[in-house]
Amino acid sequence: MNGMKKIILVLILSVAGLCFLSCGPKVRTVTLEPMPMLYGDTSRTYVPFSKDPTVIRKDGSYLIYYSVMSYEKPVTPEPAYKGWHTGIARSTDLVNWTRVCDLDLRDTKGNKIYGAVAPCVKVIDGQIHMFYQRFWEKAANNNIWHALSEDGITFTNTCDTPVFVPETSWSINRSIDAEVYRVKDKLILMFATRDKTGTYQMLGMAEAPYGSDYGPDKWTLLSTDGPFLKPDQLWEMSCIEAPTVIKHKGVWYMFYAGAYNHEQQQIGLTTSTDGINFTRIQPDGLLFTHGDEGTWNHGESGHPGVFQDDDGQVYLFFQGKDSPSGNYMLSVCKVSFK
Repeated sequence: MNGMKKIILVLILSVAGLCFLSCGPKVRTVTLEPMPMLYGDTSRTYVPFSKDPTVIRKDGSYLIYYSVMSYEKPVTPEPAYKGWHTGIARSTDLVNWTRVCDLDLRDTKGNKIYGAVAPCVKVIDGQIHMFYQRFWEKAANNNIWHALSEDGITFTNTCDTPVFVPETSWSINRSIDAEVYRVKDKLILMFATRDKTGTYQMLGMAEAPYGSDYGPDKWTLLSTDGPFLKPDQLWEMSCIEAPTVIKHKGVWYMFYAGAYNHEQQQIGLTTSTDGINFTRIQPDGLLFTHGDEGTWNHGESGHPGVFQDDDGQVYLFFQGKDSPSGNYMLSVCKVSFK
């Protein structure tokens, strides 16, 4: 090879290298298109009530899981348990939903247990996983449990204790609103917790080997020095919770809820190119607001749950209500990346 050819080859390789470095994953602008869905469970209450949505596809249809409150109206036969739990509904179009039943949750011995709320249900390598919290009297006792299912209706705990309890210097021992997703050979767990005073709700992160049993001995806390996201924007008030993550063309998008329930909670968005370090979109992270006065979600648009269908289309489910004291309903937006 003569000198000129060497110079040309070096130039080509240099340009290719610069292109490789500069043409990495690019953050897209996210837009949400509301769809004509409103769903509320009436099995326990006199008005429709459903919150904390998470969705999977199963056998040609869709299942949505959501928290339902304690019984208000009499039911025959008398239920064995009347407190908060998870309900399940089915749809063929993501708009029209029909209640199926309450979650059938079992311990490792097959005994029925109750109190599962705010579930994160994901299909991981063909297996249906549920990471959830149990509703106990003291908020500080809420932590993340793990269960498996074949049919999406009956779930069995993988162990008879929570699989994750945060032990940090900056938070109480509380983990709720689980979200899991894969980054390389790790399964990442996001969770909401509170500061030592119990005033501020914020987000922490842990990891476990992908493909493990995700038991209590598998999780390593990543947020050792503090939360990876805490409320410091005006609209977030004192709370960030309900993280939900989707990966699109090499970028992770995390939707989250800002402000506590009953304080006109709204939906924010952060992005990441490594799945670990997230940055709010400009200028303040706010993506989707509560509705105008007189609309069904004037009191809140909150607790998002993202879902990607088999065709690649992404949907964002969320809860809303018409006033601070109103009843919770579920709806959905189609997500576009531009």
